Amino acid sequence: MSLFQLGNKKYNKATEWVREHSFRIESLTECNGEDFKFLEKVLKDKRVVWLGENGHGIAEHSLLKTKLIHFLYQKMGFKVIAFESGFVEGYSSNYMKEALSVNELMDKSIFSLWKTEETYPLFELIKENSDLNLIGFDLQPSVKKSSIVAFINQLNINFPSEFIRSIQKVENTAISFYEQIGIYKATRKKVPKEILNNYFKTKKEQDKLIIHLQTMLKYLKREFERNGLSKEYAVIQKALENRQLFLNHLASRKRDFLKIRDRVMADNLEWICNELYPNEKIIIWAHNNHIYKNITSSYKPMGSLMSPKFERQSYYLGLFMYQGEVTFDKKTTQKLEKPPKNSIEDYMNHNPSPVSFLDFSKASLNRVNKWISRNTVILDSGMIHTFIIPKKQLDGIFFVKEVSPSRHI
Repeated sequence: MSLFQLGNKKYNKATEWVREHSFRIESLTECNGEDFKFLEKVLKDKRVVWLGENGHGIAEHSLLKTKLIHFLYQKMGFKVIAFESGFVEGYSSNYMKEALSVNELMDKSIFSLWKTEETYPLFELIKENSDLNLIGFDLQPSVKKSSIVAFINQLNINFPSEFIRSIQKVENTAISFYEQIGIYKATRKKVPKEILNNYFKTKKEQDKLIIHLQTMLKYLKREFERNGLSKEYAVIQKALENRQLFLNHLASRKRDFLKIRDRVMADNLEWICNELYPNEKIIIWAHNNHIYKNITSSYKPMGSLMSPKFERQSYYLGLFMYQGEVTFDKKTTQKLEKPPKNSIEDYMNHNPSPVSFLDFSKASLNRVNKWISRNTVILDSGMIHTFIIPKKQLDGIFFVKEVSPSRHI
């Protein structure tokens, strides 16, 4: 047998293993809870489920995650959804959700890139169920107008007017500089010196103001406790910490800021799970690049920064795709590159159904599935060739054959 024939035989055996061990969903738009029942066995001992996505702006990924969350909430008792969006924005909007419309709940909580037709049913579910809680874990602001003062005004606490004015000023400053500096960072352009000088001057003032706010908050701690608002006190305290870190590092080099961001997001998630919701099962919504575990390079995503205990409680679930078009920046539509042979996308594409799931966590390694324990190519965002060790970086994957741009509301 020639080397070419031998290679083809190994490849065919590998794709046959994928087909034999995958669960399939025949219609993403029509599937319901029964189609995800196989996850009950896979996730039965897990407290945290990480839901990745291979790029923001993929309609089918958002729709699939929305349906998965419905299942996890209704059938498996998951009651906290932690979004890759602002920490205080997520908590404060959830706190006030009874008075908000579904559109307002989305506007006041998540990054606008997820305000789509595909996620709308998820926010209907959050609004309609008081025991289903939304929170963010990002240190970056995710909205253009902070609702922290509206949240604070809901509390039965006699806040000094100075506290209200000062915390609003911090929020306004963070959002303003995020917009001014972020637009240059996003396009990899140099931030104008005038903006930077103003930022560094303002940063010192805001740092002093946040320290003053933290001192005022400590004087109010007993009042919070008397009113049964210890959790709300801790959230405001954590919100101030996040804003201080954000303002202190916003102008750092992009790679340095991304490292800091993942570190803070990891810390926020640990705090959310251990302190804020210690008895709840939690779903994490984020990009694949944030959820990979066991990354040992100098740049570690938040999934690789979690404590061993947190990792043992977790199931890391990446989402991938094969072909179609996406809109990552809400404006420009891009066609996906065809995945190369022996990539994750190529192996998974041998499943006949439009959506499939493959569990790595309980897979026994053998000669035909060696690719799950070796460096295997993937297309990050459907275009950038990179490598992961599937079984090491993830516990399982969902795969969608054909994708399209998210439909923004």
